[in-house]
Amino acid sequence: MKKFGIFLLIIGIIFMIYNTYESVSKWYKFKKGCSSYLKLAGDAPNIQKADEFLKQALDYMEQKNLTSGNSAYIFPTPQSNLSIWYEQIKGTKETVSELIQKGENSTQLEKDNALMKIREVVLDQGEKGTHVTLPPNITWYPKHWVMLFDWIVSILLICIGGYLIFREYY
Repeated sequence: MKKFGIFLLIIGIIFMIYNTYESVSKWYKFKKGCSSYLKLAGDAPNIQKADEFLKQALDYMEQKNLTSGNSAYIFPTPQSNLSIWYEQIKGTKETVSELIQKGENSTQLEKDNALMKIREVVLDQGEKGTHVTLPPNITWYPKHWVMLFDWIVSILLICIGGYLIFREYY
């Protein structure tokens, strides 16, 4: 039984290392392709830059099919609805694009209001400062259930393996 416990412990540790790699990889790819651009759009000094950053984020969302669905595990809420999130960002981008097309006919007040709207849509003020408004579990979506299952299995394997190895000592 001890050898089987060592086997389970090793498999669990390998699986946990793999899960850690996958989680960090997905988080980094999402940050690099989408959330960093949303943060830049929220902090943009002018509507041209904001438009450029929003376009990058929307391109990533469309490429990764983050335009519909729900990222919640059990209880779907409007905050976890990807359609709502995507449409808000897309609507903000359309507003900015219209102002850019107006060119000189748009007033500074309209441009400033557009920048404020972008900031309100893509950024939230929290206890730890300003952060990008994102649906929960978005970095794992659409495989958020698979990732959760993988984490649970790896932890169970480690616990069962550890129990089988050390049960004779207790």
